[in-house]
Amino acid sequence: MVQNLKDLAGRLPAGPRGMGTAPKLLLGAGAVAYGVRESMFTVEGGHRAIFFNRIGGVQQDTILDEGLHFRIPWFQYPIIYDILARPRKISSPAVLSRPQCSRAS
Repeated sequence: MVQNLKDLAGRLPAGPRGMGTAPKLLLGAGAVAYGVRESMFTVEGGHRAIFFNRIGGVQQDTILDEGLHFRIPWFQYPIIYDILARPRKISSPAVLSRPQCSRAS
């Protein structure tokens, strides 16, 4: 196991003088973690998403439901829409009142 890690570190490009195996592996692990983090996104409940692709534009045939989704970093961007129905308060200019029974006769 240790020999495999040393072989992997030996294949990495040489860093500044005095840079050992551990910083090289830490830098490589950080780059991999950043790439994985950038390739995932979440669509929350009550939302939908579509992809914008830098090469082909909006992919209209792909509508993503809620949940965890993957994308190609730096080429695809999710556009997330809120689709929840919201109640609206409608105000009326007319003033409504109850009829008075004494005036009805």
